[in-house]
Amino acid sequence: MKARQLVNKKAYLVVLFSLVLTACSTVKVSTDYDQSADFTALKGFNWLPESAQVEKENSYLNNRIMDVRITKTIDKQLVAQGFKFSTAADFYVNYSITSEKKTDIRRYDNYSGYGPSWGWGVGYGHRGMSLSAHTETRIDEYQQGSLVIDVIDPTSLELIWRGIGSKRLPESTDAAEMDKLVADVVKSILSKFPPKASK
Repeated sequence: MKARQLVNKKAYLVVLFSLVLTACSTVKVSTDYDQSADFTALKGFNWLPESAQVEKENSYLNNRIMDVRITKTIDKQLVAQGFKFSTAADFYVNYSITSEKKTDIRRYDNYSGYGPSWGWGVGYGHRGMSLSAHTETRIDEYQQGSLVIDVIDPTSLELIWRGIGSKRLPESTDAAEMDKLVADVVKSILSKFPPKASK
């Protein structure tokens, strides 16, 4: 019975560790904005003229296919939020992407077995069962990708809102999975736009 409980405990730890890794893959979003800007007046949008090209910094993300994917996804999300694509835009939108190598170090107990032991108590020798355990360290290297979406005043060309979404990048994906990844990140960022008026 005790041995079974130990096996179950070890299985529980493995499941818990997997859930932690999954939780770390969620999109982390941060935003900043010009508090003097009137976001209630923003209705129509367009892309920043001659500036919507992706900088060629990372071959993992930066290519024509990815550029089209991100651009269309941002267009679709803004329309879904009630904005309209317009040649007489109230605001311009632009984006950039970066990728950074990260290292994740985790330590956890590895229960290696349940076996007999011999020891001394107060005046008595005794036999028993003991759990042997040791700590293992797991080092995981991965790429952390960040998508930056900028909202720009069309008259002054000044930045009035910025949203940054960061997420751990998968080692490999197909086109459908990449579509879902981009849609998830874009939606997470633009859900914060426009900023809510402070009370």
